[in-house]
Amino acid sequence: MKDKIKRFFIDKKELLVFIAVVVVVFATVITIASLALNDTPVSNDDPIVNPDDNKDKPTVNPNNPDDNPTLEQPKVKFAVPVKGEYEVVRIFFDASLSDEELEAAVIYTGSYFVESKGVSYAKSDNSVFDVCSIYDGKVTSVEEDELDGVCVTIQHADDVISIYSSLSDVSVKVNDTIKVGQVIGKASTSLTDVEAGVHMHLVVKVNNAYVNPTTVFGKELSEVQTGK
Repeated sequence: MKDKIKRFFIDKKELLVFIAVVVVVFATVITIASLALNDTPVSNDDPIVNPDDNKDKPTVNPNNPDDNPTLEQPKVKFAVPVKGEYEVVRIFFDASLSDEELEAAVIYTGSYFVESKGVSYAKSDNSVFDVCSIYDGKVTSVEEDELDGVCVTIQHADDVISIYSSLSDVSVKVNDTIKVGQVIGKASTSLTDVEAGVHMHLVVKVNNAYVNPTTVFGKELSEVQTGK
């Protein structure tokens, strides 16, 4: 009897040991699984784990990009004053032009001939079109001339100005700040150049000297000022 009782306790002890081992193993498995689930790979874009990833990126202010000096602003360049398709009906006078070209560089007023100090633009169908500023600047003059129609002068710098004549329906006034491509009026006719029909005449002066307007298009202000 004593042997049976002793054997019972031995078997019970072995069972408890077995259960304890199972519990430990189960707990170990659960712990390992939990750690594996929490060990989630982190994206390289995570701003917390990789705080230096964006240190070189500029801070953008969507309301006013000019507030951020690290943003490189697009460089403004001189542009043609007409949008869409157009024709050049009068070119800048240059003594080196051929005889055929000189005909397009001389304006006949009906009484006498004058050299074209600028370039005249028109549409092939002789229709009215918008006239735009060729560069950023400030309106310094809006005058109506009996022969040339309404003339608008825009100062782009102390030494660079543009003059637009043969206009109507002018939408700007003196002291207005103008952006390149902004509409300033509409093309019209003039008594100075009746042959040109509906057109606008553009004159550009650098250091008070007339320059061929076509030579400034696509250039920055500094390039125009230096004649490069």
